[in-house]
Amino acid sequence: MTGLTAIDGGAGVPPEPDWALTFSDPSDAACAHEQWGSVVNELKAANALTVANGHAIKRLVIFRLIYDRTADTVIEQGAVVPAKRTKVPSHSAYWTVLKQSSEAIATAEAELGLSPTRRGKLVAVKRNGRRARAADEFLGKTG
Repeated sequence: MTGLTAIDGGAGVPPEPDWALTFSDPSDAACAHEQWGSVVNELKAANALTVANGHAIKRLVIFRLIYDRTADTVIEQGAVVPAKRTKVPSHSAYWTVLKQSSEAIATAEAELGLSPTRRGKLVAVKRNGRRARAADEFLGKTG
């Protein structure tokens, strides 16, 4: 076969979503683009990037933006706020969203191998070789 043309998303790289269709705020779209690039580069470096990762990466990016937006509100208002009618202190709705998005981020990062414990399983650890010990001279060569 001749005349094959490469398309976006080939070679194991998922095509980046059009963030302007997802986010109405241009700064959110720019932040999503930045997050996408960061995650894709990290997965590339670990040789773990495939086209099939596209939706998982998109979910991760969206939840990261939701987390960032909500964190600002929680920091400003607090995690516990008085209820509108009763004035009884209760968890803020923003706190609930923040917590749920944090859990979703942790799950997505683990699925993609981006969490610290999973990262070690994706990338081979470089060993510097065997360290010399005092007993080596006494015992001589082994093995």
